[in-house]
Amino acid sequence: MEIIGHKFTSETVLVPCIYLAHRRAETYPEPEQFRPERFLNQKFSPYEYLPFCGGYRGCIGAAFCMYELKLVTAIILSNFQLTLTDKRPVYPVRRGITIVPSGGVKMVVTKKAKLKRQTILST
Repeated sequence: MEIIGHKFTSETVLVPCIYLAHRRAETYPEPEQFRPERFLNQKFSPYEYLPFCGGYRGCIGAAFCMYELKLVTAIILSNFQLTLTDKRPVYPVRRGITIVPSGGVKMVVTKKAKLKRQTILST
């Protein structure tokens, strides 16, 4: 098989690197910046955003997990103001098969948002 000018034999094992895929400047302008709004107006393909791997070996619970993640994040951000306790950069480290922030990301609730009745819809 040949991919972008590189030839691979049938014995070669190719594994996607999620860390590098999510840092491609062609896909994510300013990839090292925390910019969650980049996901609001663009739907990334399974080859551009792959938090649960991809292909036929993708995670069976990926759709439910993404729904749950969006729901929890929306509820927290709608009700609370969060502030980082440390402004120093956080670096990714490998933990098992995942990449996590080194030392975690410690935050404090600085202000409770005014509660108003709202409905959270999923798209």
